[in-house]
Amino acid sequence: MSLKISVYVPCYNAERTIGACLASLIAQRRKPDEILVVDDGSTDLTLTVAKRYPGVKVIHHAVNKGLATARNTGVQYSKGDLIGSIDSDCAADPHWLRILAEEMERNPELTGVAGAVNETERSTIADRWRTYHMRQHYGRGVVENPRFLFGANTLFRRSALEAAGPYPAHLRTNGEDFEICKKIYAKVPDARLRYLPGAFVHHLRRDTLKSIAHAYWRYQTYVSWSRPHLRSIRRTLRQTAFCVNLIWRHYLPWDFRNKQRDLTWAAIYITAVLPWLQLRQHLKNRADLKRIRKKIEAAKTTASGN
Repeated sequence: MSLKISVYVPCYNAERTIGACLASLIAQRRKPDEILVVDDGSTDLTLTVAKRYPGVKVIHHAVNKGLATARNTGVQYSKGDLIGSIDSDCAADPHWLRILAEEMERNPELTGVAGAVNETERSTIADRWRTYHMRQHYGRGVVENPRFLFGANTLFRRSALEAAGPYPAHLRTNGEDFEICKKIYAKVPDARLRYLPGAFVHHLRRDTLKSIAHAYWRYQTYVSWSRPHLRSIRRTLRQTAFCVNLIWRHYLPWDFRNKQRDLTWAAIYITAVLPWLQLRQHLKNRADLKRIRKKIEAAKTTASGN
């Protein structure tokens, strides 16, 4: 049975890569029934580039609302039985959608599938550090019911996404893929997810030492900071120590064993920057919490006055 497929692309300031992404979707051996771009308030030429591709439906957020909200918009406006997504800094292999879709059509018990993300940019220390230590795949073998499917390329049944409910809107940059899979496992009876390495996309991202430090920090800590909450400095210090120890006890030894010694520069840079990022976020969290408390107190005062 051939199912109708929608593929959406959430994007923000992706003028360098959105063209390659859309061209790869148009060139798929299994054509999507519709392609949607959700422009999340871009301030560059992303919207202009996306509109050059005929047949692509463009949805524009007037302001940046975050990745999770962009995904919710993509799901809302998609009409397919299967809803796929690909990140705007990825270009899909021509057989990507065919492999994922055929797996879903052959196995009606499957809830969702995803492929691998292959790193294509490896010319700089930052790009190679991302390639080796921030992988978005589970290796070369099929994996049944992984903890989550990496959000860079997925295909879910519409019914599963509707049953799970929306992506958590407070997750503006990271973690929304983990949370939606967690909700699917919890709310969809007998949910089954599958990782298929034969379906893959090429990652076109380019990093600097500064951007990879910020990306690593968000990757490790973002969900815990995504909402203001009461938090001790001790917890923040423990989290910082965990992130730094991961680099020096696991990643750096791997670099030396595999003759990637120049990646030490990335380890040193991230180690120097990460405590500052944590402290800044800790102070921001406290300020946000204080502001929320003041609003609550003001509301109580107003209510009691009435």
